[in-house]
Amino acid sequence: MRFWVFFICCFFAIDFTVAAIAISMAAGDPSFRSIPGYGERAVAWDVRQARKQASKELGWNVQIERSGPNHSEMTITVLDEESQPVVDCTGSARMFHFTRVAEQFEGKLIETAPGVYRVAIDVAKPGRWQLDLEIRASGDRQFWDERTLNWLNVPGQESDVKE
Repeated sequence: MRFWVFFICCFFAIDFTVAAIAISMAAGDPSFRSIPGYGERAVAWDVRQARKQASKELGWNVQIERSGPNHSEMTITVLDEESQPVVDCTGSARMFHFTRVAEQFEGKLIETAPGVYRVAIDVAKPGRWQLDLEIRASGDRQFWDERTLNWLNVPGQESDVKE
């Protein structure tokens, strides 16, 4: 009888060991995280939509591209409703890759030419990125947008941006 009790307890021990290993691997891997701020985003959905609508009413055309050596940064071009560059802006970009949502990147906009801003965020990893972009200009003009960027590293294929 002792043998069978010991035998069954060994199966329980194996089961608990496998479960402990799986939990520790999941907790240590940044892939297994929930999207940061997801609950707050859901609760404040109407506020975010109002900010998006106010940004859309500005009429700005904001284009985002990867740039720099090995896609080590982003270039953001901001044009107003008359296709003139919007100058002297400040702001920031917050990003995360969908496979590593625990790794958040944030960078400040640095103007390199009239209406052209550089953000030092390493976006070399291909795939889907979530971008929260906030731009402030003179006269209390504020542009805010969230986009899903799908960047590919395949020659001849264009990347797409979803607003």
